[in-house]
Amino acid sequence: MFLVQAKGLPNELESLVFDLWALRVAQLADRIASAYQESDSQSQVFSTLESEESEITDNERGIMSAPRDRDKKLQGAPNLYDCLVLCYLGISTLRLPITPGDIYAWTTDGDMAFRGAIKLLPLAMRDRLPASYHAVLDPQTLMRHKRFYSTMTNLQISFEKDHGILWPALNVPLLLYRYLKVLALPLELYDSTLRLKDLLGYDFAFHYDGRRQLGIRHLPEAQLIGCLIVCIKLFYPFDKYRRFPESSSEPSATVVDWKKWCEQMRNAKLEQRQSTPGLTTEELTELQESDVFEMRSDQLDQYLDFYADSFLDNAEIQRTKDSDDFRNALYSMFPIEGKEHHLPAKLSEGLSHERSLETVRAVHNDMKTRPVVGEDQDALRPGQMYPVWKGVQNLPKRAAIFYEEAARLSGLSMEMLAMAVFFTEARIEKWRSQQYEGSRGRGG
Repeated sequence: MFLVQAKGLPNELESLVFDLWALRVAQLADRIASAYQESDSQSQVFSTLESEESEITDNERGIMSAPRDRDKKLQGAPNLYDCLVLCYLGISTLRLPITPGDIYAWTTDGDMAFRGAIKLLPLAMRDRLPASYHAVLDPQTLMRHKRFYSTMTNLQISFEKDHGILWPALNVPLLLYRYLKVLALPLELYDSTLRLKDLLGYDFAFHYDGRRQLGIRHLPEAQLIGCLIVCIKLFYPFDKYRRFPESSSEPSATVVDWKKWCEQMRNAKLEQRQSTPGLTTEELTELQESDVFEMRSDQLDQYLDFYADSFLDNAEIQRTKDSDDFRNALYSMFPIEGKEHHLPAKLSEGLSHERSLETVRAVHNDMKTRPVVGEDQDALRPGQMYPVWKGVQNLPKRAAIFYEEAARLSGLSMEMLAMAVFFTEARIEKWRSQQYEGSRGRGG
């Protein structure tokens, strides 16, 4: 198992994932036995754009449309997303500091089975699979965050209903430490994120209360990164307004130079790319026809190697080598055996521990202090003129760069991350309203 053998995760993860698979297969057996009775354990609708406000229309919520005919046909059968989700559920059950962003990076790099997974099956098994399952086992796109979380939510609900499983909370201390280290953030954010979590009543565990529709605000992963970014916007805002603390002990007395932060993160990435030259699998997959004209010769070689690895099946080639004269003649016109192989750069290979600490030190050295202004003086205070950005298109440039790094690390798309932060802010506003109404009631 890749996670245990290559990534060094605990051996008990393998048996735990097998147990989860047994439960998943048991669900499939129940459906077969019940003939055409439709179970509601997988009928939940997950919307990444569900709103906190009840008056928002379905169109504004972005509720997912009904699955297409083929999706309906395969709805009850396990697929590659089930594989990824069950592995992640095993990881989170052991409370390891692994995020869906790691799953995305491993599948993108090809280390974890996803794209071209059908090649891992023996030819005899492939020959007996219906054509629809060939498509399921051979996706032509990278892992989709929305579908990953939709599958995970559905499985968590069904396991809770059918087997009484209660899912543990995220390992917040280790995950927060990882976020602060990789994103080179001040340590003051650790305690403030935990305090905000308590204020909002979060425990960063998945809970299902019978809702038919679930959204981004129900995901523990989104809640955690949402609380962290809200604290960043409060103490170290991305805009250019000068907010003055009343005491030097306030976290906002320190100012993060986001321009320097962007430069440090960019320099670290450039240094990493120089040590491992070439495009990543993600970049190669997203290339368009027009990009070919701007590619260097080594990048073209890398793309052709990537194309051959993605679409040529060596097992099938060897099987038909002696009988398919046309294919043999075609391959002889474009020989690739014995050629230098240009491997894609690894998306999952982040900065080394030493380089990460060097980036942290550089960012912290660029931090400045904000003058203290007494309460008797008129000045803009931390939290005042707090900006709310509902969509990615509304983000200022520096915030967009930070959101992109945070989204990749946490395993959310940019749109999902923006909504996670927005819903956290909406929950805070709801708490403030309740506090205000409570104070008015006590005053009356």
